[in-house]
Amino acid sequence: MSKMFKGALIALMMAGLAGCGVSTKDIKVETVKSDKANLKGYKTYEIIEESGADNSLKKDKTLKDYNVDAAIEHTIVAELSKRGKVQVKKDPDFFVAYVAGADMNAMKIKLDAKGRSTIENIPEAAILLMLVDADTGSILWMSTAEGEFKGLPIEAQRERLKFTIKKMLKGL
Repeated sequence: MSKMFKGALIALMMAGLAGCGVSTKDIKVETVKSDKANLKGYKTYEIIEESGADNSLKKDKTLKDYNVDAAIEHTIVAELSKRGKVQVKKDPDFFVAYVAGADMNAMKIKLDAKGRSTIENIPEAAILLMLVDADTGSILWMSTAEGEFKGLPIEAQRERLKFTIKKMLKGL
């Protein structure tokens, strides 16, 4: 997985944690759905075992003792449950796949009040979430999110992640 993609995934993930008083304005979400898919007809799902956050997130010291994968999956399960979808261990209607990552070396150009530019290290994170038809393997729905990896306290990061995933699944 490319560093840029991982970074975008982690940023999205961290952006999703930005609800409850935590800034989320940097989080950008894009979603596409197959024109042919009637998602209301899909009732059961299974999260693909190979889904998960890459090591860039797992090694970050601000996330020490925080299980990023469990947090992502918990929020996905909660949001899909609200939409009448049921998690199963075998024979699902669709699969859920996600990947999250961060680019801790991302650089951005910042302009000061006088219009002078400086380059700053602003780590970014991203997450990709897909729903895949279990019978055909066709992608039914896909959403990406990206945002800054702010290195906030764990509670703020949880809120940003939760916000992001909810926003990604909105309208499903």
